[in-house]
Amino acid sequence: MAREETPRLLLSIPYAPPTVDKLGATATRIGGVTPRGPGSLAVDENDRIYIWDRARLRVVVYGGGKFERAIALPYVEQEANALLVDGDRLYLRAGSDRFASIEYEIDGPTGALLRAVSSEGGSIYPRRRGRPQPSATRDSFGADAAGLDYSYTSTPQIAQSRYERVDLARGAVAYAIEPAPEKLIDAYVRADGGLYELAADFGGVGSVYVYALLAPSGVARPPSPPIAAPATPLAFGRPVPDRLIATLAEAGSVDLDAQSRMAVWWLASLAKERTDLPAPPYGPLLLARWNDGSKLDVVVDGSLLFVDGKIYTGPAAAYQQLASYALASPSRLAELTARGATIRIPDLPGLQRNLTTAELVDLRASLSKGFSVSEGELPFMLEDPFPLYEIALGDVVIRTRGNDYGSVGKLRTGAFVHDGTLDDLVRSWLPVPPISVNDPHSLFLADTVVLDQVERGGIQDITRWKASIVRALSAVTPSEQSEFVQVKAFTFTFEFSSGRTETVQVRAGAFTYRGRVIPLAGALNLSLFGGVP
Repeated sequence: MAREETPRLLLSIPYAPPTVDKLGATATRIGGVTPRGPGSLAVDENDRIYIWDRARLRVVVYGGGKFERAIALPYVEQEANALLVDGDRLYLRAGSDRFASIEYEIDGPTGALLRAVSSEGGSIYPRRRGRPQPSATRDSFGADAAGLDYSYTSTPQIAQSRYERVDLARGAVAYAIEPAPEKLIDAYVRADGGLYELAADFGGVGSVYVYALLAPSGVARPPSPPIAAPATPLAFGRPVPDRLIATLAEAGSVDLDAQSRMAVWWLASLAKERTDLPAPPYGPLLLARWNDGSKLDVVVDGSLLFVDGKIYTGPAAAYQQLASYALASPSRLAELTARGATIRIPDLPGLQRNLTTAELVDLRASLSKGFSVSEGELPFMLEDPFPLYEIALGDVVIRTRGNDYGSVGKLRTGAFVHDGTLDDLVRSWLPVPPISVNDPHSLFLADTVVLDQVERGGIQDITRWKASIVRALSAVTPSEQSEFVQVKAFTFTFEFSSGRTETVQVRAGAFTYRGRVIPLAGALNLSLFGGVP
């Protein structure tokens, strides 16, 4: 009969607050999208625990229950899984579309990408590695080096799931009841048969748990030596460039280091030429240069590449992710403060000033203690609140994002964690001045906003959209949107804690504020804020 074993809790890690030794989690999104934390785990022969921290694009290593180090992997797709450790090699797998996935072979000590292959070419994993899926039947998700199978069986009728070690000739030889029902993220089979589970709570302040489920089987064979990886990849018929420059709007340009150049070229080597797709309507993200004077400009749109008049597509889509990670590096931003900085509130035209030498020292100190994360970890808000602060370092624009985060570039291209002081610093450097009541910008300071529109049910409190509405009313550039001519005129009422009340009447092509008619193309489109959660 199968022997039952008792799971043991090895590790419990809170994923907040955002410090380098804690795991990250993507933010909750509107529409019921819950936070997503670590995506996979592995355990080596020395009982070190490796966790794929997808919110921060890194593998975090724990030894003896304590944080040891983090291995940055900004070139790996965020939704990667199937982490496996074999000697000094790490493996991850990411599926970018229905037809192909990528397998990454990574140097554990450095995080360098040694090889990337498409699933179409067969697996480079040293042993079978899958993920447990809830099933009423025995679902095999992995095997150890001795050839024993490992399965996961879910029985909803009794709200119980269990893991089994299976000898294909004799059946189940050992099992363990799942220790954290409905919290399963991943399970890992070590080469010697040790079985481990990754589970998590999310929402608010949560934790990640690692359990030992089954002890080693005692019949493991030595792992086979890894197949030697090709020395370098070829993409577009060219070797790895001697220089690769990444450029993004409002994030500037950065020379990628040798490790990042190699990673980009491995991913690009998976792309295949297509003749049935249009060219991306963007400028180049990557500028490749070789010492012989030759060059290539690479335009990127997700997994689509446009190079030298040809179009390529493949399973990889992490090119902009890697560029964003490098461009938003706090150490890079700290260095850029040497050329000075300007602080501004973009919602209030003309309100900006240069930082003093002492303020630049504080800015550099706050940035230098931070680290890069993915854009998905930024705190999610329905709209940018007022005031929204920007720090311009030449052509690089930093925006504060809550108490601990910042973003870089247009549309939050990159993201980083700082030391927690940046938000307080910018408010002290540039407080919001008194705004004349005759200026529509003063509506930013209202406490509530009410929409009165017969077509959408009469009076609605839409304070949650206050900043977006005022930004639209204060638009510097005319809207190019067509007017909803079928919408009738309506009214916004802004109420202040002081007792002040302002009424804004909106009609086609304009709005009235304090008796003054102000042209605004597409003004009736503001009615769309009504009824929106």
